[in-house]
Amino acid sequence: MANKIKTTAVSAMKLPRDVCMGEALVSMEGRHSLVIENYRNILLYTENEVKIQARTCKISVRGKGLSIQYYDKEEMKITGRIASVEMDAI
Repeated sequence: MANKIKTTAVSAMKLPRDVCMGEALVSMEGRHSLVIENYRNILLYTENEVKIQARTCKISVRGKGLSIQYYDKEEMKITGRIASVEMDAI
């Protein structure tokens, strides 16, 4: 119930959901580059799969030759041949 009230308030005030609700932002640049903002942890990192824990979901990036180009407290960039991106609610 509290989350629904918060969501309604954020919409009514036209505030950015990613900032207020802690939602992950995923931006793709073609099929070779992906930027994830508002993540918490790196759960798995191989050249074929990267799994990320965000506040409201888990993000799985699958492909070939994947690598994390950079990361900091707020965002990371994954490059390689990206085949799929999945987001699973937690």
